Amino acid sequence: MQRRSVLTSALGALGSLLAAGCAPVPSARGSTATPPAPTPLRPRSEVAVTGGVHGDEPSGALVLPELEALGFATFGPCNPWGFAHHKRGLADGRDLNRSFARDDVPEVAAVQRFLEARRPALLLDLHEDRDAAGGYLIQHGPDDDLGRRVIRALGDEFAIDPEPSFLVVTGEDGVLRPSAAVLGVVELSRFYGLAFHAWLALGITTLVVECPRGWPLADRLRWHRRVVETAHALLGPPRAEALGARPPR
Repeated sequence: MQRRSVLTSALGALGSLLAAGCAPVPSARGSTATPPAPTPLRPRSEVAVTGGVHGDEPSGALVLPELEALGFATFGPCNPWGFAHHKRGLADGRDLNRSFARDDVPEVAAVQRFLEARRPALLLDLHEDRDAAGGYLIQHGPDDDLGRRVIRALGDEFAIDPEPSFLVVTGEDGVLRPSAAVLGVVELSRFYGLAFHAWLALGITTLVVECPRGWPLADRLRWHRRVVETAHALLGPPRAEALGARPPR
């Protein structure tokens, strides 16, 4: 009987301790302090990733299963024929990444359906550049510094191209930002790619993610994965008014 009363007392004390651990913590003035609500994080599915637009740049498509397993929305290879045959273009020789203003390319329509169905907050399109001196980003989108923040976060892990260039546009410190004038000319040309289309049609920030083709495959895959993860972490909490926004026309 005595042993039972001791056990009962011990259980009661344990219950009191557990209850105290779950209760609000008293402040210095004797009131209870409520911990702040956690900042809402963007689901990873709000970040879309595409790869394999150019079939001879395989790392962007090869990393997609790993990113999908991490919860990101992925699509690719966008050019399945080119990927299978290690060719840059489509079976008919056209460059898929110059064809997104056309309505007669099945591969374009497939990517457009993917984007329209998900309407992500951010798109990253994964590529390789045979002439790059290091990794770099081409950013379309609002006047923010997401691309630059990603590069700063990864500068100690990877070699960064100090002066990336594409056609007539040159960037600095790993980030290339086409001006409004250049973007206007590209739209008028009707000769543009996936990332430009996503920015134009959905009004979202897009990053073309480039790395040297001469890097070992393992390094190219790691670069793509780290850029996607870092961009997601830096994107910040969701803003309802930003989702589904379209650029001014």
